[in-house]
Amino acid sequence: MSVRLSSEQVLLLLERMCAEMEAAQAALQELDAKAGDGDLGVTVQLGFRAVRENLRQCGGKDIGTILVTLGMAFNAAAASTFGTLMATAFMRAGRPVNGKMEIGLTEFVAMMEAAVEGIKERGKAAPGERTMLDALIPAAETLAISSKEGKGLSEALIAAAAAAEAGAQATAAMIPRHGRAGWIARKPIGVPDAGAVAVARMLKALSDHLAEAMTSPEGRGNAH
Repeated sequence: MSVRLSSEQVLLLLERMCAEMEAAQAALQELDAKAGDGDLGVTVQLGFRAVRENLRQCGGKDIGTILVTLGMAFNAAAASTFGTLMATAFMRAGRPVNGKMEIGLTEFVAMMEAAVEGIKERGKAAPGERTMLDALIPAAETLAISSKEGKGLSEALIAAAAAAEAGAQATAAMIPRHGRAGWIARKPIGVPDAGAVAVARMLKALSDHLAEAMTSPEGRGNAH
């Protein structure tokens, strides 16, 4: 039987993911300073801290409502281009799971695809333009392929996180077209886009903690 996660398990995964993203502030700050304006680390820390703090108010809510609530919290706490796009990703991802109290791989695919489309519309960006989409799109495509192949949720998320990391690293060879990095043309060449790296870190944190939960006796007992 395929693994499905309850809304409470989703909250736990999100809490652990947020903690790791907050801890990534310095690394993302340093990376962004090489090609952007250097504020991404602060944006990520403030946004994910707000998400983590709002998780406490989401107990008993459906997963769609949780994601929309968290998107709004991120946007309010981290006003920036990245903050707006991440908030859009959360809120769009909530649409296909509105009213659902549990999700599996099929829902994860729909959530990722909705997030991608939301960012495309809001950011007016396309693949290959050195943005967070260059990590998110490969992850979404890999997740969809895993679903068609009948893979388990944990295995699928691990593969998606690896695809996101490869996509993020590939941005080092791309010429930026958006944000401050777009103004300085070829200076960022050789340095991965910090926003794409942040997305890859986020998916890696989710996949790591899900894999950990699935291998623990408690996790095996709670997932169904």
